[in-house]
Amino acid sequence: MPVGLQAKKQYIEDQLSGLSPVQLLIRVYDVAIVSCVRRDRQRLRQALVQLISSLNFEHHEVSLGSFRLYNYCLRQMQMGRFDEVKAILAELRDAWVQAEPKLRETAAVPVRANPRSAR
Repeated sequence: MPVGLQAKKQYIEDQLSGLSPVQLLIRVYDVAIVSCVRRDRQRLRQALVQLISSLNFEHHEVSLGSFRLYNYCLRQMQMGRFDEVKAILAELRDAWVQAEPKLRETAAVPVRANPRSAR
């Protein structure tokens, strides 16, 4: 691998390694949205597949709804409706951006031991 390409890959890995799962998800949305603007079907498909693979189907209703929406975006992309896909993904991204600080706060709250188990 050429030195410049290797350095770029290392830089990207360093940038991503410190991100939370939600921040990584937001980055995938960013790639998908930029791909819509550029009309880059291959990259958009990769981002949508990544979003689909990130779903946790233990939370069936939410995951199934997201799966259907991502699948709809794939179909719209195939028909060249990039603006519609971009609008959907931008709205979802904004929701994650708004939720991220609250999720971070929730994750930072220490879990207290059950007082009954301490006896």
